[in-house]
Amino acid sequence: MLSCLSALDKAAKSTMNLTPEDVVLLKQLNAAGEGERTIHAYNMRLALDRLAKGGYVVARPTGIIDLVHYRITVWGQEALAEDD
Repeated sequence: MLSCLSALDKAAKSTMNLTPEDVVLLKQLNAAGEGERTIHAYNMRLALDRLAKGGYVVARPTGIIDLVHYRITVWGQEALAEDD
């Protein structure tokens, strides 16, 4: 997981507003646990890529064309805790 953040990363995260759809995706990834979640749908990938840029998830290409695994980060888990 992401353990150290640069000042730029922290600034970017503090300005990102999570949408209700973002929270749903984070909850799904959190429920998936360490097993990660594989996303095929393009529109969901766009949302997850935005969350990855904000540091809420980590995207890992699988080596298979257009297949990416996503895993929630500590920052994403903290955002969920704040949302509850």
